Amino acid sequence: MADGRPTRIPLSQLARGQRAQVECSALDSLPSEHRCLLAAMGLGETCEVRVCRTGSPCIVQIDQTRLGLARSVADKIMVTPIAAK
Repeated sequence: MADGRPTRIPLSQLARGQRAQVECSALDSLPSEHRCLLAAMGLGETCEVRVCRTGSPCIVQIDQTRLGLARSVADKIMVTPIAAK
């Protein structure tokens, strides 16, 4: 966070139970068809995710929905970790 912005890391690097903030720009490295599909499942705009399972598939929870993501996709989704309370 040297320039004052929060550090973004790949979703795949989060630990089980960890929460993070996802922003639309975090999906820019994915093909447009993947971005549209993820947005339709709730992973779009600005949302908070919680990691339920690491590895492949990486399972994340958004509100009351759980999504299974291939490791190759989770590697490309950049997130900002949320500090534990």
